[in-house]
Amino acid sequence: MTDRREAQRIYNALFPYYAEVCVVTQYHKKGAQPGGWGGHAGMFLGGSEIEGGAGYPRLRLVANETSASDPDSGTGVSVNKVFRNVNWVGIPGRDEFFRGGLAPDATLDAPFYEHAIERATTSGWFNGIEITDALMRQRPATMPAHEFIVRQSIGTDFAVNVARTAYCARLPMSRAALGRVIGYLNRVNETAQSGGYIWNAYTNNCSHVAHNALAAAGVWDPKETRGPTLLNVLSDVASVAKALTMRRMSDFSFPANNFVRTYEAGNGRPIDDVRAAYQDHDIVRTLDDGSLTTGPGALIVTYQMHGPAQNELFTAGRDPFLFSVPRLWDKERTFAWLTRSAPTTVTDLGANLADFRERYTRILDGARPDAGGTNVESAAEFELFSDRFYDYVAAELVRTDARITAYGRLAGQARDV
Repeated sequence: MTDRREAQRIYNALFPYYAEVCVVTQYHKKGAQPGGWGGHAGMFLGGSEIEGGAGYPRLRLVANETSASDPDSGTGVSVNKVFRNVNWVGIPGRDEFFRGGLAPDATLDAPFYEHAIERATTSGWFNGIEITDALMRQRPATMPAHEFIVRQSIGTDFAVNVARTAYCARLPMSRAALGRVIGYLNRVNETAQSGGYIWNAYTNNCSHVAHNALAAAGVWDPKETRGPTLLNVLSDVASVAKALTMRRMSDFSFPANNFVRTYEAGNGRPIDDVRAAYQDHDIVRTLDDGSLTTGPGALIVTYQMHGPAQNELFTAGRDPFLFSVPRLWDKERTFAWLTRSAPTTVTDLGANLADFRERYTRILDGARPDAGGTNVESAAEFELFSDRFYDYVAAELVRTDARITAYGRLAGQARDV
């Protein structure tokens, strides 16, 4: 059994480019009122790094796969409602983003907390970021502005696990697809630089950014972001009815729903039946782009809040709000299953690879159906899709066999260390 750091090293070696969509529990500092009901969403992008010199947060792809192999490589991305001239901040490294450098067996006390703030303040991560005037007026006169900004961000934008548990759904990507995610994130920060950023809980929140970043890579349809007026909120409400009618997503976006949808994109799309796959417009779109989002490496990872026995500053908050409709669209049950009793096929890479190998083998060994029962304009149209689909699955089976071999070798090396 490898520890988490070695497991991450193995994962990065096999899947160097990925997006990890995270939802976190409520922020609740001891002796204070707990945070909001909606939760918070962030992302961790393997295969990305901070691009310096712009004067505000930007990302770029790492130079090559070798650069992504370190278990601490990658960048955390977080939106904060207090920002006014950027949409998100980037935090380099898995350890800083999730743990803030706090060792699992260390005590989270006031001295460590202040040290983490000082390190983040001097790091340059928040350089060029401005926050809302209303919040800035609360800054103590003797406190530097950049330190005050960092104090609004710890436990939310970095060092997440000092205050919250993070539930994350990981989605492997090609280098080109991750580049499109990064391109989208850079564009929204460019827009905020020129026109400002106005957060709104319903029409333009942290989960809209994560959702639309993945939409830029073709994972799903984008959501429209709107301003904070009542008319815009009503437009979002109207989008729900339209979504139900057209079987598309509404423009509302909630952090916990993003987590569930990312899991579904990585594990639950109907690839086991070519006719069902043809009816799924997300599958058709991604296959046209040369891939399927449902495939090996789409894991669920939980990063626990620093334990209560060693946490002098925070107490556990509640799970985030999830929009769910029992019996019709029961995302709440899926969320509970993923965060409390997820099977090893979505939590352990070795089991995940073996499961997809079996899945691909069943697809290829089954009879190839014709266009009967599908809503197509012509049988030729379906046959063209079917040929591409089976060719992709056959190639993916070969890649999965190679990954299983590599996984065994790397896991063996980790055990021997």
